[in-house]
Amino acid sequence: MRQPRIILCLSIAANIALTACVLFLWDGVKAARAESLSAIRNLRQQVDDLEVAAKSRAAVKPALSDAEVLELARLRNEVTRLRNEQRAAALTNSAAARRPPALAPAPTPSPAQPVTKLTSNVSAQVPLGHALALGGWAGPEPGQRIVGFITPATDASSPGAVLLETRLVSLPDRLLDRLGLQDLRTDQAGSQSAAGLDPARLAALLKLAEQEAGVSILSSPRVLTANGQAATVSVTQAQPDGTHTGPVIKLTPTLDATGTSVRLDVGLELNLPTNP
Repeated sequence: MRQPRIILCLSIAANIALTACVLFLWDGVKAARAESLSAIRNLRQQVDDLEVAAKSRAAVKPALSDAEVLELARLRNEVTRLRNEQRAAALTNSAAARRPPALAPAPTPSPAQPVTKLTSNVSAQVPLGHALALGGWAGPEPGQRIVGFITPATDASSPGAVLLETRLVSLPDRLLDRLGLQDLRTDQAGSQSAAGLDPARLAALLKLAEQEAGVSILSSPRVLTANGQAATVSVTQAQPDGTHTGPVIKLTPTLDATGTSVRLDVGLELNLPTNP
Protein backbone atom coordinates (compact mmCIF):
# COMPACT_ATOMS: atom_id res chain seq x y z
CA MET A 1 0.00 0.00 0.00
CA ARG A 2 2.75 2.28 0.84
CA GLN A 3 4.50 1.94 -2.54
CA PRO A 4 1.45 2.98 -4.67
CA ARG A 5 1.06 6.08 -2.53
CA ILE A 6 4.64 7.05 -3.15
CA ILE A 7 4.16 6.63 -6.93
CA LEU A 8 0.97 8.68 -6.83
CA CYS A 9 2.73 11.45 -4.96
CA LEU A 10 5.54 11.47 -7.45
CA SER A 11 3.08 11.60 -10.35
CA ILE A 12 1.28 14.55 -8.81
CA ALA A 13 4.55 16.35 -8.17
CA ALA A 14 5.61 15.76 -11.79
CA ASN A 15 2.34 17.17 -13.12
CA ILE A 16 2.69 20.22 -10.92
CA ALA A 17 6.24 20.77 -12.17
CA LEU A 18 5.21 20.31 -15.81
CA THR A 19 2.35 22.75 -15.34
CA ALA A 20 4.72 25.30 -13.83
CA CYS A 21 7.09 24.93 -16.80
CA VAL A 22 4.30 25.39 -19.30
CA LEU A 23 3.11 28.53 -17.52
CA PHE A 24 6.65 29.90 -17.49
CA LEU A 25 7.12 29.29 -21.22
CA TRP A 26 3.76 30.86 -22.03
CA ASP A 27 4.74 34.05 -20.22
CA GLY A 28 7.96 34.20 -22.34
CA VAL A 29 6.05 33.75 -25.58
CA LYS A 30 3.65 36.52 -24.65
CA ALA A 31 6.56 38.87 -23.87
CA ALA A 32 8.29 38.11 -27.21
CA ARG A 33 5.05 38.63 -29.07
CA ALA A 34 4.56 41.99 -27.40
CA GLU A 35 8.09 43.04 -28.40
CA SER A 36 7.50 41.98 -32.03
CA LEU A 37 4.29 43.95 -32.22
CA SER A 38 6.07 47.00 -30.83
CA ALA A 39 8.84 46.70 -33.45
CA ILE A 40 6.27 46.41 -36.26
CA ARG A 41 4.47 49.47 -35.01
CA ASN A 42 7.79 51.40 -34.96
CA LEU A 43 8.59 50.40 -38.57
CA ARG A 44 5.15 51.45 -39.75
CA GLN A 45 5.60 54.82 -38.05
CA GLN A 46 8.96 55.33 -39.75
CA VAL A 47 7.45 54.50 -43.17
CA ASP A 48 4.63 56.94 -42.55
CA ASP A 49 7.14 59.64 -41.56
CA LEU A 50 9.18 59.02 -44.76
CA GLU A 51 6.10 59.27 -46.96
CA VAL A 52 5.11 62.53 -45.32
CA ALA A 53 8.65 63.93 -45.81
CA ALA A 54 8.68 62.88 -49.48
CA LYS A 55 5.31 64.52 -50.06
CA SER A 56 6.58 67.68 -48.37
CA ARG A 57 9.69 67.86 -50.57
CA ALA A 58 7.62 67.32 -53.70
CA ALA A 59 5.30 70.10 -52.65
CA VAL A 60 8.20 72.48 -51.95
CA LYS A 61 10.06 71.82 -55.29
CA PRO A 62 8.74 74.34 -57.91
CA ALA A 63 7.39 73.05 -61.23
CA LEU A 64 8.99 74.17 -64.58
CA SER A 65 7.38 77.15 -66.28
CA ASP A 66 6.01 76.94 -69.82
CA ALA A 67 9.00 78.92 -71.15
CA GLU A 68 11.43 76.57 -69.44
CA VAL A 69 9.64 73.55 -70.85
CA LEU A 70 9.85 75.03 -74.37
CA GLU A 71 13.56 75.90 -73.97
CA LEU A 72 14.28 72.37 -72.75
CA ALA A 73 12.50 70.94 -75.78
CA ARG A 74 14.43 73.28 -78.10
CA LEU A 75 17.78 72.24 -76.62
CA ARG A 76 16.90 68.59 -77.01
CA ASN A 77 15.99 69.19 -80.66
CA GLU A 78 19.26 71.09 -81.21
CA VAL A 79 21.29 68.22 -79.77
CA THR A 80 19.47 65.79 -82.06
CA ARG A 81 20.13 68.03 -85.10
CA LEU A 82 23.84 68.34 -84.33
CA ARG A 83 24.17 64.60 -83.93
CA ASN A 84 22.46 64.07 -87.31
CA GLU A 85 24.78 66.61 -88.99
CA GLN A 86 27.81 64.91 -87.47
CA ARG A 87 26.70 61.54 -88.83
CA ALA A 88 26.04 63.04 -92.27
CA ALA A 89 29.48 64.74 -92.31
CA ALA A 90 31.16 61.48 -91.38
CA LEU A 91 29.38 59.70 -94.24
CA THR A 92 30.33 62.49 -96.71
CA ASN A 93 34.00 62.42 -95.70
CA SER A 94 34.05 58.67 -96.04
CA ALA A 95 32.57 58.87 -99.54
CA ALA A 96 35.03 61.64 -100.53
CA ALA A 97 37.94 59.55 -99.33
CA ARG A 98 36.82 56.69 -101.57
CA ARG A 99 36.20 58.96 -104.57
CA PRO A 100 39.13 59.16 -107.06
CA PRO A 101 40.80 62.61 -107.28
CA ALA A 102 39.38 64.92 -109.92
CA LEU A 103 41.60 65.79 -112.84
CA ALA A 104 42.88 69.37 -112.89
CA PRO A 105 41.32 71.43 -115.70
CA ALA A 106 43.56 72.08 -118.64
CA PRO A 107 45.09 75.57 -118.52
CA THR A 108 43.38 78.08 -120.73
CA PRO A 109 45.82 79.44 -123.29
CA SER A 110 46.37 83.16 -122.94
CA PRO A 111 45.03 85.19 -125.83
CA ALA A 112 47.53 86.38 -128.38
CA GLN A 113 48.66 89.96 -127.91
CA PRO A 114 47.43 92.22 -130.74
CA VAL A 115 50.69 94.23 -130.75
CA THR A 116 54.38 93.60 -130.12
CA LYS A 117 55.88 96.19 -127.77
CA LEU A 118 59.55 97.14 -128.25
CA THR A 119 61.26 99.45 -125.75
CA SER A 120 64.56 101.26 -125.34
CA ASN A 121 65.73 103.33 -122.37
CA VAL A 122 69.14 105.03 -122.65
CA SER A 123 71.02 108.09 -121.42
CA ALA A 124 74.02 109.44 -123.35
CA GLN A 125 76.03 112.58 -123.99
CA VAL A 126 75.63 113.52 -127.68
CA PRO A 127 77.46 116.36 -129.52
CA LEU A 128 75.18 118.75 -131.39
CA GLY A 129 74.70 117.60 -134.98
CA HIS A 130 75.58 113.96 -134.17
CA ALA A 131 72.98 111.22 -133.90
CA LEU A 132 72.26 108.80 -131.08
CA ALA A 133 71.41 105.35 -132.46
CA LEU A 134 69.35 102.95 -130.32
CA GLY A 135 67.11 99.92 -130.66
CA GLY A 136 68.40 97.30 -133.10
CA TRP A 137 65.31 95.07 -132.72
CA ALA A 138 64.43 92.35 -135.19
CA GLY A 139 61.78 93.69 -137.54
CA PRO A 140 58.47 92.10 -138.48
CA GLU A 141 60.00 90.94 -141.77
CA PRO A 142 62.79 88.31 -141.76
CA GLY A 143 66.28 89.82 -142.04
CA GLN A 144 65.11 93.32 -141.09
CA ARG A 145 66.24 95.50 -138.17
CA ILE A 146 64.58 98.56 -136.66
CA VAL A 147 66.87 101.33 -135.41
CA GLY A 148 66.04 104.72 -133.95
CA PHE A 149 68.13 107.85 -134.52
CA ILE A 150 67.87 111.09 -132.50
CA THR A 151 69.83 114.18 -133.61
CA PRO A 152 69.97 117.21 -131.25
CA ALA A 153 70.56 120.74 -132.54
CA THR A 154 70.03 124.31 -131.43
CA ASP A 155 67.72 126.81 -133.06
CA ALA A 156 68.92 130.39 -133.44
CA SER A 157 65.35 131.66 -133.35
CA SER A 158 64.74 129.96 -130.00
CA PRO A 159 67.64 130.61 -127.60
CA GLY A 160 67.90 128.08 -124.78
CA ALA A 161 65.80 125.54 -126.67
CA VAL A 162 66.89 122.24 -128.19
CA LEU A 163 65.59 120.91 -131.49
CA LEU A 164 65.36 117.12 -131.58
CA GLU A 165 64.98 115.36 -134.92
CA THR A 166 63.99 111.69 -134.63
CA ARG A 167 64.02 108.98 -137.30
CA LEU A 168 62.81 105.40 -136.98
CA VAL A 169 64.35 103.30 -139.77
CA SER A 170 63.80 99.73 -140.95
CA LEU A 171 66.83 98.37 -142.79
CA PRO A 172 68.39 95.04 -143.79
CA ASP A 173 70.41 93.39 -141.03
CA ARG A 174 73.55 93.35 -143.20
CA LEU A 175 73.63 97.17 -143.36
CA LEU A 176 74.28 97.45 -139.62
CA ASP A 177 77.88 96.35 -140.24
CA ARG A 178 78.38 98.97 -142.98
CA LEU A 179 77.15 101.68 -140.59
CA GLY A 180 79.23 100.35 -137.69
CA LEU A 181 76.11 99.58 -135.66
CA GLN A 182 76.56 95.81 -135.36
CA ASP A 183 76.58 96.02 -131.54
CA LEU A 184 72.96 97.22 -131.54
CA ARG A 185 71.60 93.84 -132.65
CA THR A 186 69.19 92.36 -130.10
CA ASP A 187 66.59 89.62 -130.15
CA GLN A 188 64.93 90.94 -126.99
CA ALA A 189 61.93 93.25 -126.81
CA GLY A 190 63.80 95.58 -124.46
CA SER A 191 67.07 97.24 -125.47
CA GLN A 192 69.49 99.46 -123.53
CA SER A 193 72.24 99.61 -126.17
CA ALA A 194 73.18 102.86 -127.89
CA ALA A 195 75.84 104.12 -130.28
CA GLY A 196 76.98 107.48 -131.65
CA LEU A 197 76.76 108.43 -135.33
CA ASP A 198 78.79 111.34 -136.68
CA PRO A 199 77.29 113.61 -139.36
CA ALA A 200 79.07 111.74 -142.18
CA ARG A 201 77.69 108.35 -141.25
CA LEU A 202 74.30 109.91 -140.65
CA ALA A 203 74.35 111.34 -144.18
CA ALA A 204 75.37 107.92 -145.53
CA LEU A 205 72.41 106.38 -143.77
CA LEU A 206 70.03 108.90 -145.31
CA LYS A 207 71.50 108.25 -148.74
CA LEU A 208 71.04 104.50 -148.26
CA ALA A 209 67.44 105.13 -147.31
CA GLU A 210 66.93 106.77 -150.72
CA GLN A 211 68.91 104.32 -152.86
CA GLU A 212 69.15 100.92 -151.14
CA ALA A 213 66.30 98.44 -151.50
CA GLY A 214 64.79 97.34 -148.20
CA VAL A 215 65.57 100.61 -146.35
CA SER A 216 62.59 102.70 -145.27
CA ILE A 217 61.99 105.50 -142.79
CA LEU A 218 59.03 104.52 -140.61
CA SER A 219 58.64 107.95 -138.98
CA SER A 220 60.64 111.18 -138.66
CA PRO A 221 58.96 113.63 -136.26
CA ARG A 222 60.72 116.71 -134.85
CA VAL A 223 60.19 118.46 -131.51
CA LEU A 224 61.50 121.69 -130.00
CA THR A 225 61.78 121.77 -126.20
CA ALA A 226 63.40 123.96 -123.59
CA ASN A 227 66.73 122.99 -122.13
CA GLY A 228 66.16 120.40 -119.37
CA GLN A 229 62.45 120.10 -120.11
CA ALA A 230 60.87 116.73 -121.02
CA ALA A 231 59.01 116.37 -124.31
CA THR A 232 56.99 113.56 -125.84
CA VAL A 233 56.79 112.64 -129.50
CA SER A 234 53.93 110.34 -130.47
CA VAL A 235 53.18 109.08 -133.97
CA THR A 236 50.59 106.36 -133.44
CA GLN A 237 47.66 104.96 -135.37
CA ALA A 238 44.50 103.50 -133.86
CA GLN A 239 43.67 99.95 -134.91
CA PRO A 240 40.20 98.36 -135.26
CA ASP A 241 40.82 96.25 -132.13
CA GLY A 242 41.32 99.39 -130.03
CA THR A 243 45.11 99.21 -129.83
CA HIS A 244 47.59 101.81 -131.14
CA THR A 245 50.65 101.12 -133.26
CA GLY A 246 53.66 103.33 -133.86
CA PRO A 247 56.36 105.03 -131.75
CA VAL A 248 56.07 107.07 -128.58
CA ILE A 249 59.34 108.79 -127.61
CA LYS A 250 59.97 110.63 -124.34
CA LEU A 251 62.98 112.99 -124.51
CA THR A 252 64.76 115.20 -121.98
CA PRO A 253 67.69 117.19 -123.43
CA THR A 254 70.16 118.98 -121.13
CA LEU A 255 72.79 121.24 -122.68
CA ASP A 256 76.27 121.17 -121.15
CA ALA A 257 78.06 124.30 -119.93
CA THR A 258 79.81 124.81 -123.30
CA GLY A 259 76.58 124.56 -125.28
CA THR A 260 78.16 122.09 -127.71
CA SER A 261 76.66 118.78 -126.53
CA VAL A 262 73.46 117.53 -124.99
CA ARG A 263 72.75 114.89 -122.46
CA LEU A 264 69.83 112.91 -123.83
CA ASP A 265 67.54 110.83 -121.59
CA VAL A 266 65.41 108.76 -123.94
CA GLY A 267 62.50 106.38 -123.37
CA LEU A 268 61.28 104.91 -126.66
CA GLU A 269 58.28 102.59 -127.01
CA LEU A 270 57.33 101.12 -130.38
CA ASN A 271 54.16 99.07 -130.86
CA LEU A 272 54.11 96.87 -133.97
CA PRO A 273 51.13 94.85 -135.23
CA THR A 274 51.57 91.20 -134.29
CA ASN A 275 51.72 88.88 -137.28
CA PRO A 276 48.79 86.40 -137.23
